[in-house]
Amino acid sequence: MKLCDTIWQIEMRMIKEKEIIEKVYLAIEKVSFSLEPHIRKLIYDARRMEKSIYGKEVLNAIVENIKIAEEKKIPLCQDTGMVVLFFEIGSGTKIEFERFESLQELVDFAVKGAYTDFYLRKSVVSVPDRKNTMDNTPSILWCESIPGDSIRFSVLIKGFGSENTSRLKMFLPSTEPDEIVEFVADCVKKAGANPCPPVFIGIGMGGTAEKAMYLSKKALVDIGRKKRFDMADLEKKIISRVNQLGIGPGGLGGTFTCLDARIRTFPTHIAGFPVAVSISCWAHRMHQGII
Repeated sequence: MKLCDTIWQIEMRMIKEKEIIEKVYLAIEKVSFSLEPHIRKLIYDARRMEKSIYGKEVLNAIVENIKIAEEKKIPLCQDTGMVVLFFEIGSGTKIEFERFESLQELVDFAVKGAYTDFYLRKSVVSVPDRKNTMDNTPSILWCESIPGDSIRFSVLIKGFGSENTSRLKMFLPSTEPDEIVEFVADCVKKAGANPCPPVFIGIGMGGTAEKAMYLSKKALVDIGRKKRFDMADLEKKIISRVNQLGIGPGGLGGTFTCLDARIRTFPTHIAGFPVAVSISCWAHRMHQGII
């Protein structure tokens, strides 16, 4: 038997369009009105430990905002953002396309449904003419292939007060970790109150320019979760240095400017060292799921 014949005989797990639509739709509903427990804990802990009177008042208002959003099903933020989706598709899976021709069309159908049904502000416009698409699509979709017979996905709703503060720098290969720390701190300093601090920071290091930016955005999915052993010390240094800026909650000064920072890395070329920074506001609307 030929190798190709053997490959085609491997049993694949079939995943229906409806399964993906439902998962994405419900994830958008969930994150639009509530924060994941581990994100909420970081905010509550900061409120308890904040030393600035003004900073504590801002955090009190944020906590009240979270409670009202959950109880009355009002969006956590008036900027209901742009939907970013990370799909990790198991090599043992196959999507049964019937109504749609691509995964992009499929997830955009779920996004359109959620933003319409839950009366979320539709903020996506075409460029350069800036005409509203009227349904908050298209979403930003990233796909990777992984082993296994399931699809893991992450939904990140990104407001543009923070998205507009994203930065990329092509460092020299000889760059030391302390220079990275200062670069991240400078990004936050220049951002000031615009990303609605206290913020969460994703850092991407390595690859090419666009890979580093991708890694920084995906690093935001790791916020509040168990740290990678090899990056933990550098992440702690970044958090400490950023908090030394004293920008504080709402930009009014205080102990907490950054609540968490995460790094994702990828090998790069001997001649370069790309480093990218993505910042998320306190309303870090993120959810991970499995299909």
